[in-house]
This record gives sequence, C-alpha cells and structure tokens, in this order.
Amino acid sequence: MRFLLSKLGRYVIGRIFVGVLIVMSAVLAAILLIDMVEQMRTVGDRTELSLLGALRLTLLKTPMLIEQTLPFVVLAGTMVAIIGLNRSSELVAMRAAGISAWRFLTPAALVGAVLGLFAITALNPLGAHFYAQFESGRDAAMAVEGAEAGRNGVWIRQGDPDGQVVIHADGVDSSGTVLQGATFMFFETRNEALRFTRRIRAEQAELRPGFWQLTNLLEATPGNRPTRQEHLAIPTTLDATELINRFVTPATLSFWSLPGFIHEARSAGFAPTRYELKWQSLLAYPLLLAVMAGLGAAFSLQLQRLGNLARWGAAGVAIGLFLFFYGQLAGAFAISQTVPAAVAAWSPPLAGMFVALAMIAFMEDG
Repeated sequence: MRFLLSKLGRYVIGRIFVGVLIVMSAVLAAILLIDMVEQMRTVGDRTELSLLGALRLTLLKTPMLIEQTLPFVVLAGTMVAIIGLNRSSELVAMRAAGISAWRFLTPAALVGAVLGLFAITALNPLGAHFYAQFESGRDAAMAVEGAEAGRNGVWIRQGDPDGQVVIHADGVDSSGTVLQGATFMFFETRNEALRFTRRIRAEQAELRPGFWQLTNLLEATPGNRPTRQEHLAIPTTLDATELINRFVTPATLSFWSLPGFIHEARSAGFAPTRYELKWQSLLAYPLLLAVMAGLGAAFSLQLQRLGNLARWGAAGVAIGLFLFFYGQLAGAFAISQTVPAAVAAWSPPLAGMFVALAMIAFMEDG
C-alpha cells in the first residue's frame, strides 16, 4: 500500500492508465470501422442504409463492444506501459533500487479493478440502454423489407397431437413471459387437415409452468356468440426458458436490473441460466480485469537486456486468449446446466490469477 501511495507508485499507475488509453483508442477506431462496414453489409443488404445511419447503429453498439474487448485492452495496455518502462531503462533503475516484481503487480491490478468497477456500474448500464436502442433501430430499418416485427407484433405457435395453437401478441413485457393484447387461434387436426375451432382475445397472457394464464378475455367459436371471462388457463408445452431467451437479450439487461429480472423469473418457476451467468460474469468482471492487468505486468517484467522479451509478451497474450476461450467454454457448460453459473463465471479469472502469481514467484525466486 505504501508503494501505491508513493510518488513512484503513482507514476507507474499513471503510465499504465496511459497505456490502456492508447490501446483503447486503437481498438475503438477498429471497432467503429469494422462494425460500420458490418452494418452496411447486413442491414444495408436488406434496405437502403446511409453512411450516417450505419454510423448511428455502430455508435449505439459501441459501449457494449468496449465492455467485451476491455479485458484484452487492459492486458495489452499494461504490457505497453511496462515494456515502455523497460525500454527506457526506468524498469532497470527501479529493480536496481530494490523494488520487487510484486510491487509492479499491485498497481496493475489496482488499475484493472478500478476499470472493472467503472465498467459494471456505469459502462454496462449505458451499453445495455444503447444496445436496446440499437436492436430497435436495426429492426425498424429492416422492417422496410417486410420483417415488420415491431408493427405486426409477435407470433408464436404451439402444437400437440390433436392440433395446434397460433398465438399473436401486440407486445411482450420486459420479462419475456407476459404477452400484451394476445390472440389465441385454435386448430384441430381432422382427416390430416387443420380445422379452425375457436378464437380467444385476451388483454394479457402470462406463461407459467405448463399453462398460459389469460386475463380479461373474449372467447368466440364458430356459430356461437362471444363470451367473456375474467381468467382462463390454457395448457401449453412451450419451454418458458426458450421464450425468455427469444424475447429478452441478456445484453439489454444492465448490472442493476439483472438481479430483479432473475428473481422474477425464479419466482415464476423458470430457470434463467443465461441471465445468472451474465450476472455472475459481471460480478467477476473487476477481478477479471485485475487479473488481465496482472498478467500483462507479469509477462512484461523480463529485463530487455536478458532477451526473450517478445517471447514473454507473446506468452502473455496467449494466456489471455486461453482465458477468453476457457470462459466461453465454461459459459457453454453453464447454459447447458452442466456446471453452476458461478463456477463458469469465476473460474477463468481465478485461473488467470494463479498463473500471474506463479509467474511473479518464478521471476522473484526462480
């Protein structure tokens, strides 16, 4: 702690921040260029999209992309800073003054943890808000070619051996399981053909385990007068988890809104595994950035005069990529409910932390 508060500690922290900002500027420029071309290719193929329209969609998506690339930015930025100290012989002077490698690990980890806290409390909510606008803007642009999801509502079909039910709704609430202005059209199979049997118009339809709960409905059957009911339950085989995943994207839920969404889904009897994984990943995010910064420092402290500095740097980048793919694999196992979401989210940063500590111990003690 004394090293962090000293003038030299603040200098190292400042150099690491500058290194992160340099790498962030380069990554941000690449994101803007590549994603804008991607918007012109995907959305532009479906409808006429101007350059300003593509730029607007890209800017709405940028905060989320920054959050996704920030671990690599912190890793590369820390390596840039430490290698810069190495080449200017400042690192040699610090080491000659008796400053151990452990003291270089602390400022780097502090920078990563601070950036991680900022990312989950401010950048993530901002990115979730803008990404929701990005999805709306993209859907509105592509609706010109007939994808009119926003104006025509949503369509769902559920089937069974006796027939099928076609469901149309004007909208879906934020939980993804409550349909507003829902119309249920029932068809039964007769002589290998579908025959319309009845139609129900409900003010609200909530999907619960095994059934739809309809509220304020009007039911009509061929040849009979419509009848009104306050409530009605309709059996269903729809998987609520798939319905939630269809209408609610984890990227549109912020760090502050995820706990409430998960609690509501659990109370309704659903298993929001993807959202639990997202929540645990955000909780582990400051540790992940601290670990990435520590890895960047650990693999850049090899003195330049001893050689193999580029090899050590490449090894640090390789470890960072390994942690990324390990995290993706662990997330896939969590979504399939093979491992708990907390294990999948916390194991990559913990593994990286042990690697960084082992690397510093090797450098100091051989």
